Amino acid sequence: MYKLFKRSHIPGLFEVQVSGACDTGIARDHNEDAIAIQEDDGRGYHLSIVCDGMGGHSAGEVASALAVGVIGDFIATNFGRADPDVLLHEAFSRAGQAIDDQAAHNPNAHGMGCTCVTVLGIRERLWVAHAGDSRAYRMKPEGAEQITVDHTMVQELVEQGLLTPAQAANHPYRGRISRCLGHGKAKSDADVNCVELDKGDNILICSDGLSDVVTIEELAALVGQRDVRDASRRLIEAANKAGGPDNISAIVMRRVV
Repeated sequence: MYKLFKRSHIPGLFEVQVSGACDTGIARDHNEDAIAIQEDDGRGYHLSIVCDGMGGHSAGEVASALAVGVIGDFIATNFGRADPDVLLHEAFSRAGQAIDDQAAHNPNAHGMGCTCVTVLGIRERLWVAHAGDSRAYRMKPEGAEQITVDHTMVQELVEQGLLTPAQAANHPYRGRISRCLGHGKAKSDADVNCVELDKGDNILICSDGLSDVVTIEELAALVGQRDVRDASRRLIEAANKAGGPDNISAIVMRRVV
């Protein structure tokens, strides 16, 4: 397991603490997930990214690392030049193209790609972008909600009324994604939502290695740990206790002021 911790604050007015953890899990022999956290460097934003690679061999690992780097660098270079949702759409597009360019020069990486969920925060306003089935949740004292909708074939069947959410959760093809970064299918566009982060709220972003095996009720309880660093660690432990069938990534954002 590797762990990250950052905080962004305006003394006495606003503070968000962010902790992330990433683990290979029990069943896999290498880790194709990647995470990153950027704290506010004085320009007024913070950024958190979770990517889940796919493609076999080391290709998934390369794809997720490329995506994290391209998105982080693009936002850092261009913050303030366009609206946050515009920046995120362009960052995802560039990440997808970078992955496809890399695959074009490496026959062993043909078809590699990754899912991605990214949060760009400007004080209490958060822009949540995602492609694929990596998720974002908002945990409030009155309850938890999923704020992303999976880009999967099974989710499309739910939206068409052909499956119930309960059936989708256990469907054998629930992992077949319909949108991602790279993968040679020009499907790198992000869905972007904007949410408010009130004092005491938590945001969780994660790969499906966590959300597939830990219920939303359990996630909410674990995210509520006194220290966000304990929360991210406990989330990884819970997924491994449930069998750890995939790589596991979790980033917890908490507004404390």
